Amino acid sequence: MSSTRLVSIVIPAYKATYFEAALSSALRQNYDDIEIVIGDDCPDDGIATIVEKLKAKSPWPIRYIRNQVGLGEIGNVTRCVAEARGEYIKFLYDDDVIVPDCIRLLVDTLENTPGVSLVSSRRRLIDKDGDFLPDISATVFPFEGDALLNGPDVVSFWGDHTVNFVGEPSSVLCRRADLLAFGDGIFSLDGQEIDWIGDLAIYAKLLRQGNLAMLARPLSYFRISSEQYSQQARDDQSVGIEWHRKFKELIRHLGWVSDGGDNGVIRVAALSEPGEFRDYDLLARFTKPAESKRVPQQQLQEWLAGRTATAIEMQHIRQRLAALSGGARFLIVLSDPQGQPESVMTTLRSLEQSGPVFEQTRVAVLSSSAERPESSLGERLVWRTTSDAERVAAINGLIGELDFDWLLLADAGTEFTASGLLMVALELLGDHQCRALYADELHRAKDGSLTVALRPDFNLDLLLSFPASMAKHWLFHRDTLLDLQGFDTSCPEIAEFDLILRLLEQGGMAGLGHVAEPICIAEAPLMQDSALERQRIQRHLQTRGYSSAQVDSKFPGCYHLQYGHGERPLVSILIPTKDQLAMVQRCVESLLEQTRYSHYEVLIIDNASETPEAQAWLAGIEALQEEKIRVLRYPQPFNFSAMNNFAAREARGEYLVLLNNDTAIIREDWLDEMLNHAQRPEVGIVGAKLLYPSGRIQHAGVVLGLNGPADHPFIGEAVDTPGHMWRLQVDQNYSAVTAACLMIRRSLYMEVGGMDEEAFKVSYNDVDLCLKAGQAGYLTVWTPHALVLHEGNVSQKAIDPQKQEIKRKRFVAEQAIMYERWLPLLARDPAYNANLSLVQRGGFKLTDNAISWRPLQTWRPLPTLLVHQADMQGCGHYRVIQPFIAMKQQGLVDGALSRGLMHTPDLERYDPDSVVLQRQVGEDRIQAMQRMKAFSRAFKVYELDDYLPNLPVKNIHRSHMPKDILKTLRRGLGFVDRFVVSTDALGEAFSGLHDDIRVVKNRLPTQWWQGLESARRVSARPRVGWAGGISHTGDLEMVGDVVRELANEVDWVFFGMCPENLKPYIREFHPGVHIESYPAALAKLNLDLAIAPVEQNLFNECKSNLRLLEYGACGFPVVCSDIRCYQDDAFPVTRVKNRYKDWVDAIRMHLADLDATARMGDELQKIVLSDWMLQGENLDAWARAWLPD
Repeated sequence: MSSTRLVSIVIPAYKATYFEAALSSALRQNYDDIEIVIGDDCPDDGIATIVEKLKAKSPWPIRYIRNQVGLGEIGNVTRCVAEARGEYIKFLYDDDVIVPDCIRLLVDTLENTPGVSLVSSRRRLIDKDGDFLPDISATVFPFEGDALLNGPDVVSFWGDHTVNFVGEPSSVLCRRADLLAFGDGIFSLDGQEIDWIGDLAIYAKLLRQGNLAMLARPLSYFRISSEQYSQQARDDQSVGIEWHRKFKELIRHLGWVSDGGDNGVIRVAALSEPGEFRDYDLLARFTKPAESKRVPQQQLQEWLAGRTATAIEMQHIRQRLAALSGGARFLIVLSDPQGQPESVMTTLRSLEQSGPVFEQTRVAVLSSSAERPESSLGERLVWRTTSDAERVAAINGLIGELDFDWLLLADAGTEFTASGLLMVALELLGDHQCRALYADELHRAKDGSLTVALRPDFNLDLLLSFPASMAKHWLFHRDTLLDLQGFDTSCPEIAEFDLILRLLEQGGMAGLGHVAEPICIAEAPLMQDSALERQRIQRHLQTRGYSSAQVDSKFPGCYHLQYGHGERPLVSILIPTKDQLAMVQRCVESLLEQTRYSHYEVLIIDNASETPEAQAWLAGIEALQEEKIRVLRYPQPFNFSAMNNFAAREARGEYLVLLNNDTAIIREDWLDEMLNHAQRPEVGIVGAKLLYPSGRIQHAGVVLGLNGPADHPFIGEAVDTPGHMWRLQVDQNYSAVTAACLMIRRSLYMEVGGMDEEAFKVSYNDVDLCLKAGQAGYLTVWTPHALVLHEGNVSQKAIDPQKQEIKRKRFVAEQAIMYERWLPLLARDPAYNANLSLVQRGGFKLTDNAISWRPLQTWRPLPTLLVHQADMQGCGHYRVIQPFIAMKQQGLVDGALSRGLMHTPDLERYDPDSVVLQRQVGEDRIQAMQRMKAFSRAFKVYELDDYLPNLPVKNIHRSHMPKDILKTLRRGLGFVDRFVVSTDALGEAFSGLHDDIRVVKNRLPTQWWQGLESARRVSARPRVGWAGGISHTGDLEMVGDVVRELANEVDWVFFGMCPENLKPYIREFHPGVHIESYPAALAKLNLDLAIAPVEQNLFNECKSNLRLLEYGACGFPVVCSDIRCYQDDAFPVTRVKNRYKDWVDAIRMHLADLDATARMGDELQKIVLSDWMLQGENLDAWARAWLPD
């Protein structure tokens, strides 16, 4: 076969679940020159069986390679590429599918387009059943048609934005010679293996050599399932974030990122016109306006439905409320001006979901209709027939007439959530200072679709700038209403907003609360200007002393407040710089030319510039001896904080502006807009809206705890995007803003000590400054009306690795100080919301209910566990998942399961009492555990059920363990409070590694293992069997001769795995099943006798008796190896030495008396079901091991 156009389809196989679909799609290709290379890393015979089944149907040669020892993805891919013979490599992973003309179209494109080193196409997502899933941002094809992309531009793009729009390996085709040139480092960058996003490492190296061709037609289908490695990456957010960071760091270190700060723009040509490259804003295609990025409706409905208390939780809630006289008494006033009884009933029915709170709720309906519907409220339903004009007066009448604690106004048709009022009631218990509060809500559009409005804590500027988002569905305390003499009848359309403003005027922001829980689903607010709102805001500002205030609007309903200050204070603008003449020159010149406000001075802080042109320019400015612009010399090592502190001391202005040298002024009113807020006495710091040169957002406030100590939300959004709750277009309070353009009163800067030049030389100094100002009682305001260009992260070319490592360590140290100083606030940013994720890029995306739905959080009647399982297979279930689920169902604990280790702010936000860490190995996990020890109060438990330092040679997991596993374990155990193991032997083997080692033996989950049905003597010959999986090759090889010897006397039945050389002697082989189906499938083997052979080694000596428990639950009699893991005399099993004769004699003994054998099975079953189930004292013991004494 000629290799000129030969394509090698490389399939690095591990899981058999979807492999047949993948291989079948390869066999359907309509290209004429193919070979298929399969590397089998599967722990059982699942892959081999399917290959054998389909081999005869293949029109092309299939080269099957069985890896005797598991190589892992990297080793398997590398070996397959080395074994391949084709000119081209087409990857196909065992989950995925390619369409019939995939290879033909990709090869034609690669051969007919000069300069292309990688070709891909659009891919579609499919689920476990092969059905199409909706696109995510990375799979939306970002071009109008077939496209040619400049390869180095794509790599530079990834230096800032690791969005894999190219596709997974199954999407691409490339030249084999290019891959061979990478040697064993196919997935490496600069000698370092890249995990989780290793495909990007391959693509980056290929695209440094040539261009990328992308076809618009979907040619591959990428499967999303819980078994995927990439799905585990999505689940394990902490590790994913770290590998994205490392990838970008290495790309930059290699000098593959262009010097412009914004790498979102790349050069693209139509594939039909490959010479016509044009600039293309690629990032903008992944950052569509907020309206097109709404949470998918099904996801939102599931999220809302998941916020319902369990029976155990509701029991505790009822006890809590009953102990405090039932809790708050609510009065819901419904307005029904159109006389629509169905709308009223919709609201009333929704309130019935509120559990015990419903019993404390009265509803008053103000309707134009006298038709009162029947309701389960009974006498707690008050009906008033009134006109809309009399509505507010009627409400005021109800305030004096009815007995209640809290009042909420709503329109008929509003649906209350099951969780909203309940969570409000729980939050209010014991809070006697609250005057009014609000919760979150969902909005229903005219087409019926829902959006979430997850509000921040009380946010003065957001309330005034966008009342529609913040001034509905408040709960007002009755005493407060009486003090304020109710609602103002002169402004019925904005009566609620008016009352909130009067609350502020009466008592400031004290006593105004927020409950981060959706309370209702209401009609989406209308985006329209209201003359009454404008007048009321202006009156409020006048009440606060701003007699010249004006209220304008850029967007309907979004108000631009001008406070009308009369003073014109001097502003000192501080610009640190070193070299980079083009940048600083543009910054200064645009400032001088474009700034309308004239009463300012510019201080350029030169950090010992070295380039002749920069030195000459700075000397020229000094020679001018202008009062308005000065050069200050700072010859010490770079320290951003110290440079600004030095300049602040030299400044003459009443206000300071910290301004980066890579900014440019693009609107003349920028300084006026910042002073508009900075001159307010309650405001300490003002931040601006910063744009990349492409016009997309670089800074729109800072969210604490986002992807670390703090990060920018909305990065890359279009300038006119509304953002969540229109927060990109209106003034609001944030906890922090960036010092790239920040205004602060000089006296306050000095009062709080300026920037901390010891702790934060480079990073987080601005966040720390803002938090110190907030601690001193001042607000930070971000305004979108001060618009400034900012390059952001101006990239350096390849730098010295030692310097890079020094920078990394400095950055990590600064992060640690932020956590030490501010962690409680970083985890609970009042400008954000507890239901929004802290780990998703850009922020303002829903977080998982498992960690955000906490109905018992306010008083915590149960200890809270956070359990990190190592896998979703047997070990993960038996040792952590099922014990945790059983504890929670029995009301022993509260808490959640988490696949990935939480980053530090997320862990603090969840605040568990105890953290369980199962088999966490690897440097990233150890570092995460170190941070956990430093920054979490939780009791930390490490869980292990295998002696990892001595994995058998043939164990498939051996290649995945660190070579220095004992050293790794010793380090990790130094960060935990307790070490829990599964056997006494394992505890002895690990003695000395930890001071508190507890043994908790394996138990069987009752819902899986009780009531199993199994039959005996269903075949002509006795059925003798074995069950097991991924790590038992050596055990079975040990009894191989026994299997052969007895093949004519028994029907051998193997379940899960069978070595190839034993298959001729096996009557039945049953492939592995999902763990939840395993118990029933095992019982249905109908074995007359089960065997449990294990090799004699320390690893197996330390194992548990789990296999005996499983066999026993099914009623199987057992012959097992006589080694420590099976030597519990309480079990009626037959133990034998690992000698051929002993095994054969023992099995024949049982065959000779099947009645006695069956009785042994019954006795074993009785013992297992009586003493070894995950219930009662066994479950209590597990809980004790996971919780502090």
